[in-house]
Amino acid sequence: MSAYVDGSSDAPVTAVLVHGLSVTADLWRLHTPHLTAQGMRVVRYDQRAHGRSTRGTAPITLDQLATDLAHIVQELAPHGPLVLAGHSMGGMILQTLTTLRPDLRPRIHGLLLISTPDGPVATRSQAGARNRLVGFGRDLLAGACTRAPAAVDAVRHRLPRSSPWALSTTGTPPETNTPPLACRRGLHHAATRDVAAFWHALAASGPRPVEGLRSLGPRLTLLAGAGDTHVPAGHTRALAARIPEAHFALVKDATHALPVRHPDLIVEGLTRYATAATPALDPDPDPAPETFDPPLRTH
Repeated sequence: MSAYVDGSSDAPVTAVLVHGLSVTADLWRLHTPHLTAQGMRVVRYDQRAHGRSTRGTAPITLDQLATDLAHIVQELAPHGPLVLAGHSMGGMILQTLTTLRPDLRPRIHGLLLISTPDGPVATRSQAGARNRLVGFGRDLLAGACTRAPAAVDAVRHRLPRSSPWALSTTGTPPETNTPPLACRRGLHHAATRDVAAFWHALAASGPRPVEGLRSLGPRLTLLAGAGDTHVPAGHTRALAARIPEAHFALVKDATHALPVRHPDLIVEGLTRYATAATPALDPDPDPAPETFDPPLRTH
């Protein structure tokens, strides 16, 4: 599992940032310098089968992805206060983590869930002719990935490398001490059968438990983009409604790319929680970054 750590090793608070489907830890490139400048240590990582992380052999489920995250925390931030942020699938993983690992809850001084749905992710999410057409296209793609992954792989091999859906035959780069792959290259080394497995994990029916999130109370904030067509704001609002003490914020001019278009909102939220956790937190205007690929394995 490829992870990237920035900031001082003796920072009083660690921020752990969790990306969603099809991107890499590079999603958080705009946030990391500002968080380290506030005196925090920042941990990012590539999900299994994303970026520089290998696929491993375990089934792809939300429980497994949450277990991966727990391993990251244990290896890279085993002690001290935590502030966490997750986007889309990353938010679903954090929600699962708070359920599976109640022992971590006292350490979580703030949690941001960004564009996180209440329940399964669907291909068809909103009314309107354009959205119906987009949903139909997603249905076709999801069906092809599930029923004919080898055929889709053959097409992906022929796509230009600039395409986010291109499939590379060279495998994940072995270098260490390097930054994450570009955000759009999240699936360049992920076989189509694994992409389908991620999709099925996110689309599994049935409500997800919120007991872990409820235990955080006001330490939880949910952000949604009013123009998000992937995870409509109403889905995130519905999740917030199940957690009375949580904060909910609707960002009027935001889409599913909310973390990239509005990084200041994530930085401000995490900084507020970190300051509450350690009032003596001293901003460090010139932090010394530490970026590496620790010896973590994907099971």
